Amino acid sequence: MKTHSYILLALLGLTLISCATGKNAFEKGNYETAIDRAVNRLQSNPDNKKSKTVLREGYALASQYHLDMIKNFQNSQDEFRFERIVTEYNSLNNYYQKIQRCPACLQLVNPTIYQSEMEMAAESAAQTRFALGKAAMADSTIEAGQQAFRHFDVAANYNGNLPNLDQLMTLARDMGTLRVMVEPIPLHSRSLALTNEYFENKMLEYLDSYSRNRFVRFFTYEEAQQINLQPDHIIVMQFDDFNLGQTLLESKTKEVERDSVVVGSYKDSDDVEHDVYGSVKAEVTRHRKTLASTGVLRFEIRDGYNGRVLTTNRLPSEDIWTHEWLSFNGDKRALTKDEIRLSKLRELPPPGPQTLFISFIDRIYGQITGQVANFYRNTRI
Repeated sequence: MKTHSYILLALLGLTLISCATGKNAFEKGNYETAIDRAVNRLQSNPDNKKSKTVLREGYALASQYHLDMIKNFQNSQDEFRFERIVTEYNSLNNYYQKIQRCPACLQLVNPTIYQSEMEMAAESAAQTRFALGKAAMADSTIEAGQQAFRHFDVAANYNGNLPNLDQLMTLARDMGTLRVMVEPIPLHSRSLALTNEYFENKMLEYLDSYSRNRFVRFFTYEEAQQINLQPDHIIVMQFDDFNLGQTLLESKTKEVERDSVVVGSYKDSDDVEHDVYGSVKAEVTRHRKTLASTGVLRFEIRDGYNGRVLTTNRLPSEDIWTHEWLSFNGDKRALTKDEIRLSKLRELPPPGPQTLFISFIDRIYGQITGQVANFYRNTRI
């Protein structure tokens, strides 16, 4: 068994050494990983023979591979071929930078930097995207605006100094943005005087946060009226009803007992005092008062031009207000810590309808925001 263990340990050691030197990655054609590992090993151990071999052969093969890819892209009709070329030059320049930071590596290979070539390819990539963005804007549609913005955004990554680029990105984003009006939220309750202010403020705060870095902007009805906005979509939310149930009170009584409790003491013949242990009992009554509030919210998104319903859902929800307290007769020492805590509480009346309505809203809020996030999930910039 010991012999097998030694063999396994030896094989494991060889495997780790191969991984550390980059030999395994090199044999699999993963030149980037192979060069990384070889450089790292040579920085700490300049005389490592395997790493030297991996670096010499790996850099030559990797360089040739990327140069061949560049040549293939240059001869292709790929619309985004210059972006692919930039990626290849970037890999070559990364090799150069890593090897330059390793004195032992510079004795083995003479890396080449392709900075000017990469900058020329980046400029061509930027010009291509810039032209595509301007062409897309000619369609004057929301989809075209989004497409144009994305082209300009990529162009800016390659050259942020293109003429009028910032202005065109602003125009494209504005063209590609959906304008959504949120109608006032009515509340019909047959017997309760309630206000929607909390709910409306919470929704508007969410919508404002959600629209950041997205091709969608939300307006209140008042804001839309002020700027004479023609919305692309209209969000309609309405509580079909909100009801409070009857207050329910439940009480359950039980006997509790705890052993090994000090119930007294005595002195022995040597006048030494000792504790006397025994059992203590109590009768515990646990009270639980509940009040359920229920309601259904109708959520719709409509086409702002023809009123067609794009999505609709009825979202039911329920919130249960609960209050618990405890009373007891007997020895308090028989109670648990939780029971002692509850025994210090007293019966409370239920909160008012508005407080219960707010708690109910907090319950249903996640469903509503989920509807918005799902419908506009494809608007991210």
